[in-house]
Amino acid sequence: MTGSIQEKNGKLYAVVSYRGSDGTPKRKWVSTGLAVRGNKKKAESMLQDIIEAHLELEETESEAVLFVDYLKEWLMKKKLKVQLSTWEGYEIYVNRHIIPYFEPLGLTIDQVTPKHIQDYYESRLTCQRPDHKAGGLKPVSVKKHAPVLNQVFEAALIEELINRNPVTMVPLPKQEKKEPTGKFMTAEEANRLLEAFRGHELQPLIYITLYYGLRRSEVLGLKWDAIDFEENTLRIQFTVVKQKTIIEKPATKSMTSRRVYPLLPEVKELLLRLQDKKKQDRIDFGSAYKESDYIFVWADGTPYRPDYVTRAFGKVLEKKGLPHIRFHDIRHSTASILYDKGWDLKDIQEWLGHADIGTTGNIYTHISKLRKETIGKDLGSTFKL
Repeated sequence: MTGSIQEKNGKLYAVVSYRGSDGTPKRKWVSTGLAVRGNKKKAESMLQDIIEAHLELEETESEAVLFVDYLKEWLMKKKLKVQLSTWEGYEIYVNRHIIPYFEPLGLTIDQVTPKHIQDYYESRLTCQRPDHKAGGLKPVSVKKHAPVLNQVFEAALIEELINRNPVTMVPLPKQEKKEPTGKFMTAEEANRLLEAFRGHELQPLIYITLYYGLRRSEVLGLKWDAIDFEENTLRIQFTVVKQKTIIEKPATKSMTSRRVYPLLPEVKELLLRLQDKKKQDRIDFGSAYKESDYIFVWADGTPYRPDYVTRAFGKVLEKKGLPHIRFHDIRHSTASILYDKGWDLKDIQEWLGHADIGTTGNIYTHISKLRKETIGKDLGSTFKL
C-alpha cells in the first residue's frame, strides 16, 4: 500500500493506493483537514500514519458491498423520505426489474460500470417482461428506471463507496416521436357513451368527468365539502392515486390543477340526487356503513378504487360494442368538444387545469371529424369551373 498528498478544492488529501481482492488498483481519498497554503510538509508528515490507519482496506476488500444489497438498503431508507405512492413506484422498478437483472451478476457497488447500465437498458427493451408478456418494455418505460439508478449511485458517491456514477455516462433509450395517441369523442359520441352506462354506478362519475374534463384521480378525489350548493361552485383540491396502496393526496398535479368550477345546474341536480342516495344507503346499512366524505362510493360507503374504475369502464365498452378508449380519453374529449364549440386554447387550458399551454396545444389542437365535415359543408359550392 502506498500513498501521496494531493490537492482538491483548496484542501490537502492523502490518497491511499491499494489493490483490491480482484487485483485491480484502487484509491481512497482521505482528508488531512489542512488548507493547501503553507501545510504541504505537515500533510506529508501525516501520510504514513494515514496509510497505516487504512491497511485494513486490502484485508476487508472482499467484504465490499454487493450492488443488490446496497440497492435494498437504499430502498428501505427512501421509504422515510418520499410519499408512499412515489416509494411504491421505486419498489416496483427495483424488485421487478433491477434486482432480477443484477443479482445473478454478483457485482459489488463499485464494480458496476457504464457498460453494465447500458446492457441493463438494452435487456429491458428486448427481453421478456417480468409479467411474462412478449417483447420488452417501451423506451418511455425504461426511461423511468434511470432516475432510480441515478439516485442509488449518487447516494453511494456521498458514502464514498464509488468514485463515479456510471448512470450519468449512459444515454437514455431513444423514443420515436409519435403523434398523440389519445382518442377524442364528439358530443354525440359522448352521449352514446353515457347511454351505454345507463343504470351503471359509473354513469354519474363519467357525466361529471365529461363536463369538467377531470383526471381520474381528480374525480375520485371529489368530496362533499368541495361542493358549495349556495355559491354554486365545485372545487378541485384532492386526488386519489394508486401504485400498490390507495392514497389520498392533499395536493393536485400542479398549482393550476387547483381550480374552482361553476356548479352547472344539471351537475347540481345530479349531486343532490347522489346526496339523497347516500342518506338512504346509510340507513340501509346501519352500523356496517363506512363513513367517508367522498362523493363516489359504493352503497356501503366504500370509495371506488382507481383500478376498479379503469377495469369496469373497459368492460362496459366491450360489452356494449363501443370502440375502446381509455378513461383518460374522456378528458381529451372534453377538450375536443370545447375546441369544436369555438373556445380558444387559453380557455381550454384554464378549464382543464394545464400548467403549460403547450400541453394543451400539443395534445388537443386536432381538428375533429365533425369539425372537418362542418368546414367541408361550408366550402361546398364555393368554387366553379
